[in-house]
Amino acid sequence: MSNVVLLSTRRLPPTYFDQVREDLGDQNLTIDVVGWVAPSAWVADKVNTFTLIGPGRMPAAPAPEEPVVVAEKPAVVAEPAPKPQPAAPQPTPPAKPKPTGAKRVVKAVEWRARKARKVAGRMLPPAIKSSAPVKFLRGQRATSDLGKNYWERVLSRRDVLTTIDQADVVIALDAGAIWAGWNLGQRKASTPVVLGLPAARRELDMMKAPVGNG
Repeated sequence: MSNVVLLSTRRLPPTYFDQVREDLGDQNLTIDVVGWVAPSAWVADKVNTFTLIGPGRMPAAPAPEEPVVVAEKPAVVAEPAPKPQPAAPQPTPPAKPKPTGAKRVVKAVEWRARKARKVAGRMLPPAIKSSAPVKFLRGQRATSDLGKNYWERVLSRRDVLTTIDQADVVIALDAGAIWAGWNLGQRKASTPVVLGLPAARRELDMMKAPVGNG
């Protein structure tokens, strides 16, 4: 039975781990996950361990189902409906006083600040804001920051490093986990560290292949 460690910075559903076993060709595969984001639902029945190293908390276990008890309906006795009472008139709220003195100056400054932000936002055309190059650069920067934070957190957790040391294959699942995967590959060359499930399948198949006599 093989043991793999999944490095992930995405939110994974429980059904994803069924797909992992299918793609790797081993229904008895032992899966340990090092996640930056908690899974979308309870996964204790899907993986060996799921270690959350990012913000948030793990989902709670589903509550056990309780038997449904059907209560008998009581007899209905017809009673005349009460007459509606007229609603009491609502008092008119007092008029809001206009700001005077120092308050009036503060309101004026806030209004000018809001107007300045709107003008600054209009200075960059919407077409540039939403253009593919700008979106790509923003995404690259965010991914780079996430990758560094993820790797630093992995290094700071002795339990995570122990789990990784016991793996047959370490799999970086997404762009945010690539930097951690690369560094782990440099630290321990004896354990394959790959990107994606297809590459992991090749490594596991080679491990299971009989060794020739040469």
